[in-house]
Amino acid sequence: MYKRIFFTALILYKSVVLFAQQAQRPNILLIITDQQTADAMSVAGNKDLHTPAMDQLAANGVRFTRAYCAQPLCTPSRSSIFSGKRPFETGFVGNAPEKDGQWPDSLLMMGAIFKKSGYKTGYVGKWHLPLPAEKISQHGFEYIQNTKFQDYNDAATPSYCARFIKENKDQPFLLVASFLNPHDICEWARGEALKMDLLATAPPPDQCPQLPANWAIPANEPKIVRDQQSSNVRTYPSVNWTGDQWRQYRWAYNRLVEKVDHYIEMVLASLKKYGVEKNTIILFTADHGDGYAAHQWNQKQILYEESARVPFIISRPGTWKQRTDDMLVCNGTDIIPTICGLAGIPAPAYLKGADISKRIISPAVTLRDTLVIETDFADNEILLGINGRAVITKNFKYIIYNKGAIKEQLFDLSKDPGEMNNLAVNAGYKKQLGIMRTYLKQWGIKNNDPFVKEGVL
Repeated sequence: MYKRIFFTALILYKSVVLFAQQAQRPNILLIITDQQTADAMSVAGNKDLHTPAMDQLAANGVRFTRAYCAQPLCTPSRSSIFSGKRPFETGFVGNAPEKDGQWPDSLLMMGAIFKKSGYKTGYVGKWHLPLPAEKISQHGFEYIQNTKFQDYNDAATPSYCARFIKENKDQPFLLVASFLNPHDICEWARGEALKMDLLATAPPPDQCPQLPANWAIPANEPKIVRDQQSSNVRTYPSVNWTGDQWRQYRWAYNRLVEKVDHYIEMVLASLKKYGVEKNTIILFTADHGDGYAAHQWNQKQILYEESARVPFIISRPGTWKQRTDDMLVCNGTDIIPTICGLAGIPAPAYLKGADISKRIISPAVTLRDTLVIETDFADNEILLGINGRAVITKNFKYIIYNKGAIKEQLFDLSKDPGEMNNLAVNAGYKKQLGIMRTYLKQWGIKNNDPFVKEGVL
């Protein structure tokens, strides 16, 4: 009898300890918008829009001002975020259908990693990954809702998130809230009905935001990118737009960002409503940016800052203080190592991304001083055979494409943040150009990058 009492007490004790340990493990909320450039937040100094929810996240955490996507296109970027590997490593370098059999079983997904470690896992909103949302056994998100396209997807996402939070508030969870806007700017540019929301008619151009300082097409730009831009009027209806049209484009884009900010605010409110706000770490980012009228570019794919640089905030409401950090970040490779670090979960050993939680704990620690990102131009799921790489350092950015008479661009971002002066054709920067070429070649060999194997360099 005493033995039974002892073992019962021991089991109860272990259960209490396990519950206490789980209660101390932070919840992780990953919020992703679609096609949001890094500067499209009021906290980033943009006075043409108002984003109180994004600003609130920044006020309670670290805003990384130099964060980039792995590739500025939906499926490649999202595949990278949810696998931790680069697009050329996963093989998903263009948009791909949600078809079974494409995603290798050996490539662990974020949901599966956290599910295996005892977290409840949920995913709500835009999917656009190259496997069926119903394939829970592979992606690991047990609760998966609102992934199929329907009108007002974004408006429904906060409600589905609230249900998940309510049902899992007593145990650690990983929740992804994936929004589609401001991607509706693509439909707006084509003059089509928006998918997510309604938008008022744009005001006269003189009441719209000013054109960006880098609105002009820069001299000595690789011709191949404009050839590609002119090849598909549906994707790039803006080729012959006037400055006034671009000003209205920026107005519409800002309104779409504000709309998605409102839905983000609702998700954050659910954390507070169900008492888990202070035990939740929130990551906010976007799958890629948007041209935002810079260089007369709408859409993404190109390696300029507006299309490739994204918001990236790590926040813990009521606990962390506001600061900014200019460390180079790649959301595709860095999110899984980071949230694993925050949750105390071992990340897959093969991942090469940075665990940014180390930087949050010790701001002086150096995790990366150079970053490589990629692009592969595509007409939705059809690859066009035009690809490129960018090497980014503290001050410089080197871009190279695989075709064309002028294939390279070199910018001193510290002096030319708008990327208007291509130093690759300036003899005075021959040494710096050589340094960047050499770095990319050595990096490519080390990482088995097919771009380098093609002999472009």
